[in-house]
Amino acid sequence: MLAAILLALIGVADIVRAATRDQSPSRRGRAIVAVAVAWALIAWVAWLGLGLPLWGVLIEVVGAAVWIATTRSGRASRAVGRWFPVAGLAAGLAALVLGGGVGAEAGGIVGDWYRGDHLEFLCPVPLAAVVAGIGSALFLIESANVIVTSALPTGVQKASAPPAVAKRRWRQAPAPEQPRPEPLKGGRMIGPIERLLLAGFTLAGAWPVVAALIAAKGIVRFPEINKASGGDQAEYFLIGSLVSWACAFALAGLCWVLALA
Repeated sequence: MLAAILLALIGVADIVRAATRDQSPSRRGRAIVAVAVAWALIAWVAWLGLGLPLWGVLIEVVGAAVWIATTRSGRASRAVGRWFPVAGLAAGLAALVLGGGVGAEAGGIVGDWYRGDHLEFLCPVPLAAVVAGIGSALFLIESANVIVTSALPTGVQKASAPPAVAKRRWRQAPAPEQPRPEPLKGGRMIGPIERLLLAGFTLAGAWPVVAALIAAKGIVRFPEINKASGGDQAEYFLIGSLVSWACAFALAGLCWVLALA
């Protein structure tokens, strides 16, 4: 269950960081305070609410802080390498899961409340799997974007640059500027929604829906890729999609492992 706590710590911090990326220093300072308060609350729930050992929770907090420090700009810094944070996180999660998952048998206040009669519809699902589902969902929202960004090749333009406008002669009156529609900013939302849907349908065993979602993304993006010159757009799309899907399937598998443990 400590693996789920680590995912939750990283996910909350990355969500706050993404929301305050272009904000003023004062707002970023308040964001740091908000992350510290959220981490303290998660650590308190893990220690007293779930009965996890305090030393294990403190190690997860340190691990989450290392992730944030090595992915400050949304991509792994050059000093530590692009894949160092991802490899370290994967190794840590694997060690926690293969090592038996310290604190797999949840106790504490939350554990006693969960085993009560008022949650009969969740009785077949172990509490460790529920906590893993929450932590995985938080991680898939923004933290998975860091992994996808680290995997993408550098120097690839996602959209073709607008054609250069010829210089007007000084005698020619400038043309009135036409109002331009505000571009949609849903690009960063497509990935998280897609990953959450894939992970949810995978846990539900709805494999036809999973295949339909993957096929639908390829069909929708095919015209854009087909118009692009060269193979950069196709490479960008394939690498980003495959890494994003791998994150969703890996965390869904983590929830299954904790549910069967």
